[in-house]
Amino acid sequence: MKTIHEHPLAPDEAGLWWLGQAGYVVRAGDATVVIDPYLTDSAAANAPEFTRLFPPPIAPENLRANLYVITHDHLDHLDPETIRRYPAKAETWFIAPRLAALRLPALGVPADRIVRLDAGESRTIEGVEVRGIFALPTGTDVLDTTGYLLRFANGRSVYHTSDSAFHPLVLAAAPREPDVMLVPINGKWGNPGPEQAAEFAAAVRPRFVLPNHYDLMALNAENPETFRWFCGQRGLAGRCVIARHMEPFVWS
Repeated sequence: MKTIHEHPLAPDEAGLWWLGQAGYVVRAGDATVVIDPYLTDSAAANAPEFTRLFPPPIAPENLRANLYVITHDHLDHLDPETIRRYPAKAETWFIAPRLAALRLPALGVPADRIVRLDAGESRTIEGVEVRGIFALPTGTDVLDTTGYLLRFANGRSVYHTSDSAFHPLVLAAAPREPDVMLVPINGKWGNPGPEQAAEFAAAVRPRFVLPNHYDLMALNAENPETFRWFCGQRGLAGRCVIARHMEPFVWS
C-alpha cells in the first residue's frame, strides 16, 4: 500500500492498481478509492474449487482509502474477512447498495460511515463524485447489485460495471465515454464472456477498457487476449489494457 500512496501523480493524472478479480485501488489528487477488494481466501472455506491462485497482494490490515466501494454482496466483492481486518473503518467512507450496506455494521463498520448508494443516485464524498449505475444482478441473492462511476476532482473518471448480466438495458443505462471502464470477462455465473464484454465496451466507448474477473480462480478463468481480439473487432484497438497485478496504470 505504501508503494501506491507514494507513486508520483501529476495534478491531472489518476492511477489504478489491480488487486485481482474485480478489486482495485484508484488514486487521484488527495483521494484514494478502493473497489471490491478481495484480500483473503474466504471463498474457498466452503468451496475449495474457488481457492486463490496467488496470495493477496495487500494484507487487509495494510489497506487504506478515503472511500471503500462495494458493488454487491458476493464473497469476492464484499469479503467479510477483509472488512473485519480493515483497520481504518472509523476514518473511511463505505459506499454500497442497499442490501450490501445492511451487512456492514455487523462487520464493525460504524453506521455513520456507511453511505447507501443505489443505481441512479449520486453523492460527492471527499471530493469524489460517485454515481450508481444500473447492473443486472447475476443471482437472486444480490438483487441490489450496482455498478459505480467515479469522477475525481481533477476530472478523471472510472466506471466499474460490477458483475452484471449482459442485456440491452445494461448497455442503455451505462455511462458514455468514461476515461476507464472495468468489466468482467469470465463468461460464467451470469457475467459476460470476452465477446459480450467487448460489445459492452463498444457501447460505452471508454478511453481505456480493462478486463477483470478472469485471473484469481482456476474454475472461473478466461484468456484476456481473447477479449483483446474481440475489442479489435469492435473498433477498440489500442483501448484495451491488460493490467498486471499491482502495477500502476496511470492516465491523464
